[in-house]
Amino acid sequence: MDYKKIFFFSLFFLCVTIMSSQDNKYEIIGKVIDVNNNTSIEGANIFIINLKKNLVVHKTKSDSAGNFQISLDKGNYNISIGHVDYEVTLMPIDFSKFKNNSLNLNDIFLEPIKINELDEVVIVSKDFRIENRNNKRIYHIGNTLKDVAGSMSNLLSYIPSVSVDIDGTVQLRGKEPIVQINGRNSNLSKSEALQMLPSDMIKRIEVITRPSVKEGETEPIINIITDRKRRGTIGGVNFAIGLPSTIKGGLHLALNKEKINGYGLYGINNQNNIPSSKEESIRTVDNNVETVETETNDNNTSSTNQFGELQYEYVPNDKSELAGNVSVFNSNNMLSIKGERNMFSENFEQIDQLNDTENKLFSISTETEFEHQFNSEKEQLKIELEYEFESRKNSEMFLESSLSDGDLNTNSFDRLRSNEIELKTRYDWTLNNEGYFSLGYRFDLSTLNQEQFFSSDVNNISAENNIDFTQTDNTIYADYSNVYKKIYYNIGFRFVNTERKLIDEDTNESSKKSFSNLLPQINLEYEYGDSNEISLNYYSLLRQPRLNYLNSFNTSVDLQRIRVGNSELKPQSSQTIELELFNEFENSSISTTFSTNFVKDIIQNVSVFDTENNITVTRPENIGKSTTFGIDFSYSLNSPKWLNTIVKLNGRYGNISGGTIDDDFYRLNSSITNIVRLKSYKLELSWFFSPKNKINFQTFQSSNQYFKLGLSRRVLKNRGNLVLSVLDPFNSARIIQNIDGQNFDYRSVIRPNQRRVFLSLFWRFSVKSRFRNTDKQVKEKGILQ
Repeated sequence: MDYKKIFFFSLFFLCVTIMSSQDNKYEIIGKVIDVNNNTSIEGANIFIINLKKNLVVHKTKSDSAGNFQISLDKGNYNISIGHVDYEVTLMPIDFSKFKNNSLNLNDIFLEPIKINELDEVVIVSKDFRIENRNNKRIYHIGNTLKDVAGSMSNLLSYIPSVSVDIDGTVQLRGKEPIVQINGRNSNLSKSEALQMLPSDMIKRIEVITRPSVKEGETEPIINIITDRKRRGTIGGVNFAIGLPSTIKGGLHLALNKEKINGYGLYGINNQNNIPSSKEESIRTVDNNVETVETETNDNNTSSTNQFGELQYEYVPNDKSELAGNVSVFNSNNMLSIKGERNMFSENFEQIDQLNDTENKLFSISTETEFEHQFNSEKEQLKIELEYEFESRKNSEMFLESSLSDGDLNTNSFDRLRSNEIELKTRYDWTLNNEGYFSLGYRFDLSTLNQEQFFSSDVNNISAENNIDFTQTDNTIYADYSNVYKKIYYNIGFRFVNTERKLIDEDTNESSKKSFSNLLPQINLEYEYGDSNEISLNYYSLLRQPRLNYLNSFNTSVDLQRIRVGNSELKPQSSQTIELELFNEFENSSISTTFSTNFVKDIIQNVSVFDTENNITVTRPENIGKSTTFGIDFSYSLNSPKWLNTIVKLNGRYGNISGGTIDDDFYRLNSSITNIVRLKSYKLELSWFFSPKNKINFQTFQSSNQYFKLGLSRRVLKNRGNLVLSVLDPFNSARIIQNIDGQNFDYRSVIRPNQRRVFLSLFWRFSVKSRFRNTDKQVKEKGILQ
């Protein structure tokens, strides 16, 4: 019995049946517009008010084009249309004007709220205003958090379920997310770019932990929405100096017109002579003879990273939109290592080592998106085309010298070039106020070419490798969503066919693999009370191995530490069940997620010691299956007067089994952030702690913790912000890893730079657009915009 076909046709029949059902309710549609500049207003609140009971019986919000539609039963109602920054419009509903149970209010114009400036400083606001919108959580950000954060990377660390480590790497519930700007993918996913840009440019942050099928992504998404509300040209400049030797800065500009919106970003980060150290030891036993090797290294790193992005939106009319972006990232990293290796066996031997490595990366991506809404205003066509080119170069020189053998030289060169094309198209049908059905197709083409060269003085060895890799993914998907008695439900599936091919251009040998997978998804959400929500979610994901996992050629210059790929790897598939609880109170919110994850064909690096050749070989393998239980907890306390507290806890426990493996693993990360609002300053005190973790069946990691201090003050007549940041890894910042193999024990102790200090200045400017003066009394609804 082919269960995949049964599931497909059952789901299709369900969707068609729901689409064909009739709705006897009345329907009101319209569009909300700013009266001053005729621009659409997104997120306007539309309420249907029962006059007899004085209760809101139905509610919705306008979309990004200002459009809305809402269903209701016949009765005595008023419709209220308003926004946090606009006056409210209230009008009675006359059912005699309905035609075929439908009423089109056309354009509804709203007046902006008039703000009066007074002499005293009295600000009534929240620094977080959290909004739940089916399948996503939206965090509206206030000025207090923007000021003390300084950079975009730091601001993300305040968001529940998001963690940012001491190096700026962002994770969402333990996974690396896709970072978007205004709904489009961006090279901002690289941590260096996020650290270069100021937090002031952010208006709100959307967190999507479980993307719906129609969004076309299989990883969690962080969507950064820039402040585009003010008309004219606005922008900002940031500059930072730090210890050890670090200089970084950024510039952003936004142009907002009636039909054209756009922004540009540029950032640079330069670091020189950043010290760190590493200690390694390996103990092996062969024929009851124990050999111990120890290795100590002093490392020195210099790097220059640059980032730039341009994004545009063109809205020729109220039914069409053309948007796109171009994103560039360039980095050049130099690593110098001076070390010493001691070998303790029957004879003691000491070897001096010198290693110089240069890594270069250049990436450019572009995306074009077209949307068109048809005359019925219930159907929409969306087409996206993305292209990314990436070039990586790695060159390495390794020198060993000992009294007995003289000098040993090894060199390697590795260049990887990739091209990726994505074409996504989908058709959306709006069924009623909350429901939609989407049908789409996605085509992905990835081509990679890897050129490698290796030479060694040992027996005058030299080798070359030239591999072409091609992967094609064809995906069809369907997605249905609706609301039934306050229960939002979403049902979708992806059917993915993957073809991958490796060709060795030197030998003309090739390896071909083909995979087909059906990936279903079900989400259920129930809202109770004013701001409480419970959701139950099931989804399945697929992880495809890339060329760095598949290429079996070795370019390790250290001939005792060898890493190779595995062309026989199968995709890793997982199924996840999540129960999520969210409660928001007057001054606090709690988010808790319990999850169970089932994975098969786990891809993991496995290290084995070759006693015959005295080398350690690390190779990726499909090691078996696992079951994981996880918890993600976030608590946010917002005191209206002086304090913000954010507590986070992320943990998981699991078991790996397969073949000869049957072992447990566990991980826990926690943090506490306190932001104190003083009279003229804002102060951040944060503590991050991770106890001893077992990352996988072979690898342990010791406990690690560090403190963070941030101090900010408004300067330059409130157009600027001065931020002092200190990160202190008081636990010597040691990262200790242990690998327990069958015939060896390996241990490494990494000590990165001890303390990091940054002094940053952010300055905002505008042309034909006035920034609000926050030293005047401004009584606002919700948050500081």
